[in-house]
Amino acid sequence: MTNRFKRTLNSRTSLGGAYIIALTAFGATMMASDANAQTQGALAPQTSGGTQTAQVDSGTAALSNNIYTFDIDAQSIGTALIVFSRISGIDVALDGSLPDDVQSVVVQGQMTAAEALDRLLSQSGLVWTVMNPTTITVIDPAQPLSGDVATLTAPVRVTTTNRALGPNGTPDTVFETPGSIAVITQESMRKSPVREAREIFNQVAGVDISNDARDPGLTVNVRGQQEMGRVNVNIDGARQNYNQLTHGTASRVYVDPALLAEVEVEKSNLAQNGGAGASAGIVTMRTLNTEDILDDGEKWGGKVNVSHGTNEYEFAGDVAAGVRVAPRFDISAAVSRKVIGDYSPGKHNPALFTDGNGNFHDVYSSRPEYTFLRQTSGLVKANVLLTDDQELNLGYVGSKSNYTKTNDVTNTKPDLNETKTHTLTAKHNWNPSSEMVDLDTNVYWTRTESNQFRPTRFNSNGTVNQNPYDTDYTLDTTGLDLANTSRFNLLSIGDGLSNVSLDYGTEFFHDRAKTTSEVEDLGGSGSAYQAEGTTPSGERDVYGGHVTATYGWNDMFQINGGLRYDRYELTGDSYWCEALPGGFTSQQCGSGNDVPIDVDLAEDRISPSIGASVTPYPGLQFFANYRENMRAPTIMETMFKGMHIGEQPVTYFSNANLKAEEVETKEVGVNFMFDNVIKQGDGFRAKLSYYRSTIENYTTVGFVPLPSLPTANWPSVGAGMVNLTDPVYMTGTEFEAFYDAGEYYFGGTLTTSDIDLIGNYNPFILDTTYSAAAQSAGTYGTAGGLFGIYAPPKHKYTLDGGFRLFDQDLVLGMRATFVYPEENYGSQVGSVSLSTVGGEYYKYRVFDFYSSYEINDAVKLRFAVNNLFDEGYVQGSGGTYAPAPGRTAIISLSGNF
Repeated sequence: MTNRFKRTLNSRTSLGGAYIIALTAFGATMMASDANAQTQGALAPQTSGGTQTAQVDSGTAALSNNIYTFDIDAQSIGTALIVFSRISGIDVALDGSLPDDVQSVVVQGQMTAAEALDRLLSQSGLVWTVMNPTTITVIDPAQPLSGDVATLTAPVRVTTTNRALGPNGTPDTVFETPGSIAVITQESMRKSPVREAREIFNQVAGVDISNDARDPGLTVNVRGQQEMGRVNVNIDGARQNYNQLTHGTASRVYVDPALLAEVEVEKSNLAQNGGAGASAGIVTMRTLNTEDILDDGEKWGGKVNVSHGTNEYEFAGDVAAGVRVAPRFDISAAVSRKVIGDYSPGKHNPALFTDGNGNFHDVYSSRPEYTFLRQTSGLVKANVLLTDDQELNLGYVGSKSNYTKTNDVTNTKPDLNETKTHTLTAKHNWNPSSEMVDLDTNVYWTRTESNQFRPTRFNSNGTVNQNPYDTDYTLDTTGLDLANTSRFNLLSIGDGLSNVSLDYGTEFFHDRAKTTSEVEDLGGSGSAYQAEGTTPSGERDVYGGHVTATYGWNDMFQINGGLRYDRYELTGDSYWCEALPGGFTSQQCGSGNDVPIDVDLAEDRISPSIGASVTPYPGLQFFANYRENMRAPTIMETMFKGMHIGEQPVTYFSNANLKAEEVETKEVGVNFMFDNVIKQGDGFRAKLSYYRSTIENYTTVGFVPLPSLPTANWPSVGAGMVNLTDPVYMTGTEFEAFYDAGEYYFGGTLTTSDIDLIGNYNPFILDTTYSAAAQSAGTYGTAGGLFGIYAPPKHKYTLDGGFRLFDQDLVLGMRATFVYPEENYGSQVGSVSLSTVGGEYYKYRVFDFYSSYEINDAVKLRFAVNNLFDEGYVQGSGGTYAPAPGRTAIISLSGNF
């Protein structure tokens, strides 16, 4: 968790870059002549007994006379100063920047911190002065000072030598991390305006989005896993756990990309807060804050973006403003509005997919109707520096989206939807000078509420077939997490320094789901319990705790080991019933004869993790990671009940015996990070990883027999959440690489995926006696009875390259995406095919053009053409029918004020 006002030095070096503190003395008021005289006097090197020292006059401030044992090799001055800080515990600040070619001298033996500094800097031409007993600043006399170096009059800002290169300005931290992590920058999200939030993930290796443009919510798939908490998708640390059952995906997150500052996708490390209940990854969507709106030194200001395009891209605009009310207090706010209509699909290569019944569909038979969106979003943030080592961050993010979606290929049965989201966060960081404390506390509440109106369905003769439904779905999630880091510097081992850090914390969140429905009786079929049962009410508590110890030696070797403890408790009232056509009747659903089920589940588990990395050569890092996780079932999975709405005779059964998933993930990988490869100032970055996940008790929808089934081939069936008895295997390769020479750049990603989701299951999920026909129905319990399983593409490749011309004011670029879908997994029970999702999706390729021109420091013009060659295709992992948008040209104007 990043804190904007942290003032202590994180005493470590990273692959390719050292961490330093940069000081800016705002508001120092001195007469010019006095300031000049003081500066010249301060920078005069001192002599003692004929020996020149690097210390300058520090007034009354002084370092202690404690004796330390130093062992610092000759190296770059920045790295040597960090080693000095590790040994002495004294923070090192910098006024200006260090010369690139300056080397330190060897410092060995027992001495005071002042003596070590004098020796360290004796041949560098640099001088130092004491700011306080635990902080010194280093000054280059050849550079102009930013202010009074002996006085700190503003919060200290931590900066690094890390670069942000490539087509999307990816930060170096991605390629320094010994694991699989991806960052979606604001630059990436802005350079080609998106119609839906799902599009910002298009260039991320190992990540796919499973829903289509008829619903603005996100269903994020990470390494083949999605929905039901497998991926913790959060906004500013607040979990978004909303589920609503429809044809297609059920778990969705509603967010406006215009309000996002950055998205981080963590695929390796779940031994941290955010890992409770998850099994595949953590996707953190950080929204705008004052630091993203105002430039350094600005007291107030803002940013405006306005876009308009073809293909019903009518309007997208946002404005954000911030003000630094005082040195220790700032506030910011943003508002966004998007209006888009029903787009046209691509006409080139119009073939889309073959459904589970073997029917062929193209852009003409599966039309993208009802893809319009009216969305209004906003946020408010406040940041308070309580003391020099404590900060409080408060935030609210909300949105309202109006859209219409259909659940069938023909688009003849639309539902009208209005979805609102509210997220409140309060974060506190305490980071005193002690290496033992760096404590983050996060409290949040989030609500997603969706109203869906399902209009009357009519027969061909005009009579009412199905009554209208008016349904409200609400999920409230309240959470708390605490995390602390303690660091220890150990004695030298060989010719290198060693250190240990402990990361530990705990988290808790509570889900409360409520669904209410009203059905107007117009003479057709339909009852409220049908809508209320498929997205059931209930409550769930999930707890987690973690501890990880990390040992590092000389920035060349690192090993970590950790444990997670996870527990969940889930309660609610459910029932089971049967609806058998043809005169055979048992307990009829909604008749009052339903059989009650008291759902009361709880499980806990301790899960280990271990990882290691080695850097044999600067810029080359190998890593390996292993972890286990428990994925807690959700309210929907355990209390799913009632009947299918409409004409299909499908009864839903709760599974009060559902087990948590147990996941084991192994990965190996390598990071590459080199500068000055072909020309001075260029950079090459790459990350390659291979993973294999094994999932026990995998949970999905399976068809199950009715307990009173009269014959084995009876046309009425049941469905419920089931645990597969066979393990599920997911393996894949991820590769991200780019080269940036300043004037030009190119890069891309590669993702391969191999998923084995074919398995058997126990179809007898109720604690009751099944009829002989039900027990002999052999079509249940096999892979053919599974439904609602989605798989990411088997192969996906992306390319991105371009030129920066006229002092990099003009950017011209192209992106290309090549997708080869996985075979989807459909369902057939006996002779009755019940899946229109399963089948074969066709491969496709999409090309995008983007450009921008910086008119001046305050105004930038962008022009982009998405789907340049008007390709017809279905995007996603099998959870969609609708083709993606065809060629869309968008012009945008951005300004600062």
